[in-house]
Amino acid sequence: MNYSDTERVMTVLEKMGYEQVDHYRKADLIILNTCMVKKSAENRVYGLGEPFAELKEANPKLRIGITGCMIHKDTGLRGESKEEVFKRMPTIDFVFRIKDLMHLPDMLHKMHHMEGADEVSQMKSYFHISPKITNITQVFIPIMSGCNNFCSFCIVPYTRGREVCRDMAEIMEEVKKMAKRGASEVNFVGQNVNSYKPTDADSKSKDSPFAQLLRKVDAVEGIKRIRFYTVHPKDMGDDVVALYGELDSMVPHIHLPIQSGSNSCLKRMNRLYTVDRWKELADKMRKRIPNISISTDIITGFCGETDEEFEESMQLVKDYKIDLIYVSKYSGRNNTYASKHLVDDVPYEVKKDRFERITKAMQAVSAEYLKQFEGKTVEVLVEKVEKGFASGKIPEFKLCRFKSDDKFLVGEYVQVKVREAREWCLEGECIEKSPESI
Repeated sequence: MNYSDTERVMTVLEKMGYEQVDHYRKADLIILNTCMVKKSAENRVYGLGEPFAELKEANPKLRIGITGCMIHKDTGLRGESKEEVFKRMPTIDFVFRIKDLMHLPDMLHKMHHMEGADEVSQMKSYFHISPKITNITQVFIPIMSGCNNFCSFCIVPYTRGREVCRDMAEIMEEVKKMAKRGASEVNFVGQNVNSYKPTDADSKSKDSPFAQLLRKVDAVEGIKRIRFYTVHPKDMGDDVVALYGELDSMVPHIHLPIQSGSNSCLKRMNRLYTVDRWKELADKMRKRIPNISISTDIITGFCGETDEEFEESMQLVKDYKIDLIYVSKYSGRNNTYASKHLVDDVPYEVKKDRFERITKAMQAVSAEYLKQFEGKTVEVLVEKVEKGFASGKIPEFKLCRFKSDDKFLVGEYVQVKVREAREWCLEGECIEKSPESI
């Protein structure tokens, strides 16, 4: 989501005449697009206060702003208020909510006397800003923002607000426009994409609005891969599951957050589903695509997590062969339900130990999963070329790299013969470009 938001911010700045520089020390303008899911991310932002002071002393014209989840319109109750940010970082000149991106040109006009981007200021929503795409083949398109779930550990509903969904017609217009420009992989983003409920969905359809959207995008000429981030198991319908193996563009990968393999822990987290429901979804998808890659999120050391509850998470990883896990050591976020009503009673060293054990278990599963690709030819969408290697993802969301210095390969599909499966990536040699890239 932040990646998509950043592309829209960059688009507005370029419309105003700003040019991107290759190092922040050369900049007259710095904007931080922030995240608050973890406290460590917030701390890193505040840690920039002193370096920024040195930059501003060297360049009096420098202006620094903050957007993203650290900024909310309210003062004090939801996330970091504007006043709190200015107090803790006096080097900051301005802040704005990402949903207020349309007003950024007016703010910059006052500070840098920059003209332009009048059409941006007149837009109703930042969703209407057509972004400049870094990699035109691989595009990130927000379909909604905000969250209504209020998991007890999560600050996102307080910083992003309640769910707001884009009209399906508007999304399809953006998808078709991107496809004509060369996009072939669409990544839909939102805090909870499968709760997508636009006003213009077909109410007579047996499919949910999100399933309707996926079917429409699959039918767009040129779209080869569809990915989406992220889903909530309680809202994941069988109609979306049924699209795996039916729609050609639905990649054999799903990110299905579990957070904990213990029902008692899930209840304290207010996740509103059971472990059995998560397993049921995983089983149904693997029945449709046996080798589908399933990734997830797990929090270690959540309030009151016992050794037995943690072992249930470990067992889930092993039983369901989860090959990619975004593991987090629990850190309390102010003003969440957990911070007010639960006790953060798991010692840090225990959280760290559990973090390392989950990670080690995942590494073993990942190595086993990747081994199946050795000696086979896979299709890679090249995302970057650096230090003598080109790399990108195969449909199963696994990294694959091969030797190349050809910068023009970025955005191309290539066929790679896999020589070796390493712990986190595949290595091989490029055989040829895929037909779609020729």
